Amino acid sequence: MGRVFITFGLIFFGLSAFSIYLDVVLHLNGNVGYTQIGQIWYKYSPNSLQIAEAIVSRYIDPCSSLEILNCSGFVWHPVISTFLIFPSGLTFGILTIFFIYLGTKKRRINKIN
Repeated sequence: MGRVFITFGLIFFGLSAFSIYLDVVLHLNGNVGYTQIGQIWYKYSPNSLQIAEAIVSRYIDPCSSLEILNCSGFVWHPVISTFLIFPSGLTFGILTIFFIYLGTKKRRINKIN
């Protein structure tokens, strides 16, 4: 299981490095700001972003799935849409550290026992 966490950590490391590259290019072009997760997703795969929103809104959100609840959806707007405006380099960097820590922690525990 530790290798799976390390693999996810390496994937997030690649995404973090790519996001930082996009931020550097953004600043070299004279723009101010940072690249958001949603911007990257929309730029490189806009159809999958729209499909993901439809699937989450229709099938995963309990308010949409169960009419008996009689509430408006809350999973995509505000939960996931808030995550999509986070700075991508920082967020993926934090996820990198988290997953690699989990992967190495698992190995250390198995090594001790």
